[in-house]
Amino acid sequence: MSALQKNIMKSNLPPKMPRTSGETKLAPYSGGRKRNYAPVSWNQYFQKSVDLETESGSFRVYLSPEPDHPQRPRIITLHGGGYSGLSWALFTEEITNMIHCQVVSLDIRGHGETQAKNPNDLSIETLIKDVEQVIHKLYGDDELPPLILLGHSMGGAIAVRAAHLPGIEPYIYGVAVIDVVEGTAMDALASMQSFLRGRPTHFKSLEHAIEWCVRSGQVRNVESARVSMPSQIVNCTTNQLAINEVDTYVSDDVTDEVATCTRADVILEEGEGEGEGDGFVSPTPVTGGAMKYRWRVDLSKTEQHWSGWFSGLSNSFLTTRAPRLLLLASVDGLDRELTVGQMQGKFQMQVLTRCGHAVHEDSPAEVARVLASFLLRHRLTSATDEGENMQLGSTPGC
Repeated sequence: MSALQKNIMKSNLPPKMPRTSGETKLAPYSGGRKRNYAPVSWNQYFQKSVDLETESGSFRVYLSPEPDHPQRPRIITLHGGGYSGLSWALFTEEITNMIHCQVVSLDIRGHGETQAKNPNDLSIETLIKDVEQVIHKLYGDDELPPLILLGHSMGGAIAVRAAHLPGIEPYIYGVAVIDVVEGTAMDALASMQSFLRGRPTHFKSLEHAIEWCVRSGQVRNVESARVSMPSQIVNCTTNQLAINEVDTYVSDDVTDEVATCTRADVILEEGEGEGEGDGFVSPTPVTGGAMKYRWRVDLSKTEQHWSGWFSGLSNSFLTTRAPRLLLLASVDGLDRELTVGQMQGKFQMQVLTRCGHAVHEDSPAEVARVLASFLLRHRLTSATDEGENMQLGSTPGC
């Protein structure tokens, strides 16, 4: 395998951290942080949340304000594996300031606040059925508003497949996919389990989890991580999602420790120390009360569904009836089928460099600008007063 292929595979996997001698891996903890890692409530970015009851369970949906006209597009956002609907929070603020639209952000089954009857069934067939049911629950079974399906990673695979469903295909006016390509995704699956094992299993506090999220590179944007990370972890004592604690959260972090002392559980600033180049040193194994938060979903147990998410994705994307947009974090991310399709002008592509895998979290304004330009170009909406003051056109890499 070439060095380029290895880099592409690594970019599509979760961040890893050094192995420890303890069975439980607690993320390294910083005593001298310079940034604010306090959690932020989702209601600063969405108008409301609703829990929609379908035949498959209860699905949490976050909504921005309704647009000024019923025929304005609704952007249905679908997150990647392990993330949640709140990973679109900053994007939502940006896109609704640029164009007239509504963002509908779904917690996919097994994630966030969604409580499905069979949360471990993450087959692509089940996931796209969930999306269809949620859309009809929101807007009825008759005439639907114009829909834009926007998905990241696993969510991108769901968006593409859902766009072919007979019950909603006539109402799909655009499909946008962020950083998922069949070829590179399938190649990366062989290494996914080892990367998942490299993640910490527990966190000491919400700030600790958010700091790890940023320092590890899972999300490079601190403001986005402060909103989205609490929706990915659960309190070990209450078994409730951490977003339920954000409004009343009081930091139990000690911030006045001597920053120059070198401890085994300190997260180093970027560029400090030695190791595997990820800015971490090995943590001290801990037990008991220190293990306050754990992951909401155990992605390692979903392996049986991984290939189904991505197999045949490129052809499905190219044969989608609606206009298509592909956003990538690397120009090297295209597989052969999409490379040919791109040369034939079958879809619009934008590469946003200097972003990690969670492109929409790392650079929400740039992603919003690209999507807004895409929708305006296809005359699917109009710009807001603020959007008219922006030059919404082709956007260079972020």
